[in-house]
Amino acid sequence: MAKLSGPYKGEPVMQEPAWFRKAAAKMVREGKNLLLVVDELGIDGLTSRDIEDIHRSNTFQAVLRNERLKFATEYARDPALSRDAAIGMMMIGIEKLMLEGEWDKAIEGLTKLSKLTGWLGADQNVNVFADLKQKDLEEMRKQIESGKGKSGNSPIIN
Repeated sequence: MAKLSGPYKGEPVMQEPAWFRKAAAKMVREGKNLLLVVDELGIDGLTSRDIEDIHRSNTFQAVLRNERLKFATEYARDPALSRDAAIGMMMIGIEKLMLEGEWDKAIEGLTKLSKLTGWLGADQNVNVFADLKQKDLEEMRKQIESGKGKSGNSPIIN
């Protein structure tokens, strides 16, 4: 087989065979490797070494990258994709991690899920002054400066 080259780093452009796009799309959408896809497409005359060379070629990598981007765009534009769908996918992934015994990763996923759903704030800090108004803060400051606590008899500890 002729040495494959591609359009990057000054290499000559190779005419891409018609089956490259079909193979790349199948790889991206079905998660299969090129050797299996070549067999499924019935492409004859290629050794496993030829298939490895094709997979590493700049031309095939450009086609594969393009198919990945097309698939990602199609996926992102799906009208059923929503926040709820994302939460559901996240829950499925977390459950799978738990079944595999990957508890550290599952707990990390649950923490991220908690942030996404709003159960946990992004900063994870408890703000003890959250419900106080400026008037309340000024009153407390005056009491502290005058040496009295809210009850009037608690000493200030230095």
